[in-house]
Amino acid sequence: MKKIFFITLLFSISLNSQEKTYDFLSNYDSIINHTVQKKETLFSLSKKYGLSIDEIIKANPGIQIDKLKRRSILVIPLKKKNLAKGDDIIVDSIKKDSVLLSDIKLNDLTKEKFKKIDFELAFLAPFKLNTVVLDSVEDTEKTLGELNLTTISINFYNGVTYAIQELKDLGINVSLSVYDTENDLNKIDQLNSLDLNKFDLIIGPFIARNFNKFNSDNSSLIVSPLVDEGIATNDNVIITTTNNSLKSSRVFDIIDNEINLMQDQCAIIISDSENISSKSKLISRFPNAEVVDIDNENLFVDPEITDSLMGFNKQNWVFLETSKTNVISSVTSLLNSQNNIDRKIRLFSTVSSENYENSNISLEKLGNLNFIYPSNSKPSTSFEYNNFYENYIEKYGNEPDRISIKARDLTYDLILRIAVFKKFENSLPYGETTYFQNKFDYTFKDSFYRNRSFFILRHRDLEILEIQETNNEQ
Repeated sequence: MKKIFFITLLFSISLNSQEKTYDFLSNYDSIINHTVQKKETLFSLSKKYGLSIDEIIKANPGIQIDKLKRRSILVIPLKKKNLAKGDDIIVDSIKKDSVLLSDIKLNDLTKEKFKKIDFELAFLAPFKLNTVVLDSVEDTEKTLGELNLTTISINFYNGVTYAIQELKDLGINVSLSVYDTENDLNKIDQLNSLDLNKFDLIIGPFIARNFNKFNSDNSSLIVSPLVDEGIATNDNVIITTTNNSLKSSRVFDIIDNEINLMQDQCAIIISDSENISSKSKLISRFPNAEVVDIDNENLFVDPEITDSLMGFNKQNWVFLETSKTNVISSVTSLLNSQNNIDRKIRLFSTVSSENYENSNISLEKLGNLNFIYPSNSKPSTSFEYNNFYENYIEKYGNEPDRISIKARDLTYDLILRIAVFKKFENSLPYGETTYFQNKFDYTFKDSFYRNRSFFILRHRDLEILEIQETNNEQ
């Protein structure tokens, strides 16, 4: 019966690819048809079904890669039996330093014995609900539909509550108290007058000035979940975001290794005014590099300039030192148009920015440039993430974003660390823990706790791979 279904399905495929596609699909126990919905992409479908983008393309030869046609039907293979040996091995000059997530024995705190099972958790965020016009559906939808403090707070809150339910399933009870800071220092003063020392953990406030104002008189562990710069530190402060200088330093290590392996490259540095330091470090390594400066008024890079600066029959290394989405999009499109067999281009960035994974930036174009950069998080396509993704949509009515996933991961991790070790500081020797898109390895340095784990990512074709373990700060 299964064979007949495959034959019917493959009638729409050209004769040249028919046998190849059949062989590919026969590696799976079952397949389904998926009707493409508005705003769905190959990346979102890979997350939804726990497949790689390449697998979806192989099952659907001839599909338009950059933009899926709405209401088109895609073949989705499920329940994969096995992977071809070496499918995810990175073959390049940094292969010896590469590591696959499947090769890492991840620490799993859920397998440890819990010493504490009852928790008091406070969550402080700038919901600014006093500014939401609740009697106007149109205004409310606009407020909640745009990326602002209210939507960030709600998405983070959803991630926290999702983690609390997961912890409850493990036998850990978390009582959550929520406070709206309204992004107002007077409101922070009011919260400071409350007795909040009873909480095992306080997550927030989000914004540095609010965090510092609130942090002054509290003894509970206080978590800065999204911001690391400008935070006034104390021995009760936990910063969950890795320092940008550490991430940048690790990319420079990779660059230095690449220089030793290939010294005859043509280097171009494209930098904005916010990344003068990294530009200077690159110039010290490539004194003959061509430099293209971007200012706030001129965010455009002239294609004739880059075209004239690149060499033929050698690798052209382009360093894009910016986090501006429009610059990233335009430069990657420009470099793709100039990338060919005779003039190979590789793209690097020492700047950590989630904007490199913006949906408006073409994965295919970044893959063509073998883009390497540091990131706080890594997109996931695991089956575990797929279950989370489906459950989250069912529970909250929308897809989890980077904010909600980080909220889930860090809340889950922090509570588990205390549940297992009773005190957070006792969990530090346990080492790194990895979840859906984030990983954590805390150190107590300079009189506060900071996460020192992050990802070095590389785009290859349409995939985003972790190419190297983090070189943790000693």
